Amino acid sequence: MVAQSRRAVRYWALWTLTVPAFAVVVLVDLAAIGYGIQVFTELPSWRGLDVVLALTVSALISVEGARRVESRRRRGGALHKDLAPAWMIAAAVVLHPALAILVAVLLRIWWRIRAGKCIPYRWAFSTAVHVLAVGAAHAVFTSARELTGGSELGLVVSMLAAAVTYLITDTLLCGLAISLIIPGSSRREAVGGMDELCTDATAATLGCLLAAACLISPWFAFVAIPITLTATRALLLGQLESEAQTDPKTSLTRVDWWRRRSEEMLRTARNQREPMAVLLIDIDHFKQVNDRHGHLVGDEALRAVATILRSAIRAKDVIGRFGGEEFVIALPDTGLDDATVTADRLRNAVAASPLAAMCAGVLDDPDLDPDTFRLTVSIGVAVYPGDGTTLDDLLLRADRAMYAAKSAGRNRVRLAADTLPTPRITPRPSTTTPAGHPAKHATERSERPVTTGAAAPTDRT
Repeated sequence: MVAQSRRAVRYWALWTLTVPAFAVVVLVDLAAIGYGIQVFTELPSWRGLDVVLALTVSALISVEGARRVESRRRRGGALHKDLAPAWMIAAAVVLHPALAILVAVLLRIWWRIRAGKCIPYRWAFSTAVHVLAVGAAHAVFTSARELTGGSELGLVVSMLAAAVTYLITDTLLCGLAISLIIPGSSRREAVGGMDELCTDATAATLGCLLAAACLISPWFAFVAIPITLTATRALLLGQLESEAQTDPKTSLTRVDWWRRRSEEMLRTARNQREPMAVLLIDIDHFKQVNDRHGHLVGDEALRAVATILRSAIRAKDVIGRFGGEEFVIALPDTGLDDATVTADRLRNAVAASPLAAMCAGVLDDPDLDPDTFRLTVSIGVAVYPGDGTTLDDLLLRADRAMYAAKSAGRNRVRLAADTLPTPRITPRPSTTTPAGHPAKHATERSERPVTTGAAAPTDRT
């Protein structure tokens, strides 16, 4: 038994962290423990346990009632925002810090019991963050009350200040930990985006209303249960909208949503008389990956290439999965030269990336040889207005340029301006003989294409 315990401690995920991440996690945990000991020793009496009971029970009912919705909202990343902080904010406002910490710890313990498997150090760190956030919110509330006096407006301002303090403390500490534990995390992945901001605003508002209700009677906390359940379902709307426009395999946008965004960008380019580029990207010999390694490896390779492409473009560029192993990118305010440089940078990024390591890290497949498991892409470039005035024109010309890159040997960039334009089909009226039979010299249905650039595509790689 002792040997098993030692092995468990040895392989505890905490020891796998980098030194900065380890230091932050341990310091936050120790700070929370020290603060908790201090406020409990200063607790004058246990008066207020009825409020603790009301807030805890109503919060647990709300958490259980929203469990299915929250499991749908959870995206699998390290950051997940819900409305649970509302009860902790209310506790920080109406209770002594020790009793407010008791509410937070009870809710975290219940979450740990119901969650089943979790990473222990992350649960402990998250609990410590809530403890420190409760303490910071209570300190700001009491200080703001002293500054604003005993007015009702001052009470509202103090509650809002406490709620904002709680959320800022939680966001900064968790964001710092995520950025250190998961290197390369974006700002959105660490602290959240607009959806997470809306969730925080809802939790802060609900926490203030809940605190005001508890000042009248602790049992008003149960009135917040249906409000919370309804608000949680409303938060799911953003998740459903995101799922509707996101490709599940690559996490890129679906082609229909990409077209809508690109059409808007093209209208803006037309109104402002600016160029706009479209890149059509195809993975070379992708079928061989599925045939040799299986479709699971193929899916991971597809996801890896999508990640590489998305990380190598600007924030205002729009990337989507065009279908199969093809991707499409719209580059606003981008002329021919800049589009060519961007396309070549993307091509080099894919060719130089350790795809074997990226896939093996997920699949744990020892058969992926980094020397042989390499992928390249062929890219076609079309630019508005020289290569077309509509999105369909640009896609058609970029598609022809991409196939020209494949014909030239793959792992290349080709420009639509260097390829032949699409032949136009011009039907002519049939001539008939006096007897009503079609003439033998019926008109041809296509014209000879006219070259608008070099006959052979230029190698831009």
